[in-house]
Amino acid sequence: MSGAVDVLTQDGRTAGVLLDGGREPSAHSPRPFLHPVLTPGGRTVSDYRPADHLWHWGLGIAVATIDVVGQEHPVNLWGGPTYVRGEGYVQLANNGSQRLRHDATSEDAMCQQLAWCAADGTAFLSEERTWSVGAVPVDGVEWFRTTVRSRWRNISGGALVFGSPTTAGRPDAGYGGFFLRLAPTFDGADVVAADPDVDRLRAPGTGVRVHEAQAMGSTGPWLGMKSVDASVLMVQEPGNPGGYSPWFVRSAGTPMLCAAPFFRTVMRLEPAGILDWSWSLLVADGAVGEAAFAEAARVAVLPRRGSADTAAA
Repeated sequence: MSGAVDVLTQDGRTAGVLLDGGREPSAHSPRPFLHPVLTPGGRTVSDYRPADHLWHWGLGIAVATIDVVGQEHPVNLWGGPTYVRGEGYVQLANNGSQRLRHDATSEDAMCQQLAWCAADGTAFLSEERTWSVGAVPVDGVEWFRTTVRSRWRNISGGALVFGSPTTAGRPDAGYGGFFLRLAPTFDGADVVAADPDVDRLRAPGTGVRVHEAQAMGSTGPWLGMKSVDASVLMVQEPGNPGGYSPWFVRSAGTPMLCAAPFFRTVMRLEPAGILDWSWSLLVADGAVGEAAFAEAARVAVLPRRGSADTAAA
């Protein structure tokens, strides 16, 4: 796979376009991403290179800071400047890349072999990433579900330490992880969270609207946002390292949604150690009800066999 590949549901509808990121500027930390991310009705819910952050690209995995033995500065796989304690944001010569080494397409997934590299080209982590897409009908609402499963293996010979601007001292800036930059139509969108009084993944339950400030840094299995014409829902697998990650979310001005495992606490990966992750993004047309978010989240973590799977064109 090089350049752009259409991601299709089994019935031939386009759910998005997968790019390897290899043509992006080195200062933006090149990495694979999905853009546009499309609803079943064809609406675009993602953004690419918005003026405020040129290194924000659709849906993908991006990490703000990674301490790597032998590197002068933490490796930046988010893009742009790095937050430095006591100095603020500084453009350093530390923007790394996620380089595609091999790919393959099967009946139900697209698989990538990636090398995470420092700015000098040194590979420090190998990743196996699979992208799968399905059409998921839930209580009269059709969602496109994109699931990303990712295995990280430390090949650096030393410990790796994953962090964020918040672990470096900036409050409420714990971004990095499974990241979606949302389209401008989500500026001012409603944020929907799981009802804390309901066992959210074992019963349909419900969702509740919350203020962005309430959602920022909160921990839970899912979080959603809805604009006038589309809804997005991000779901974490319960078995991810460290359990459910905090959420990094913005609605006003720079809409984005991120499952952020290094929000306020660094994570250490020993030499040859492995981390296994799984996340899903669901998108639907229209501003769906809060209960529909909760039910779709329940279905997303209990995927049905035989749901419509990916193909590539």
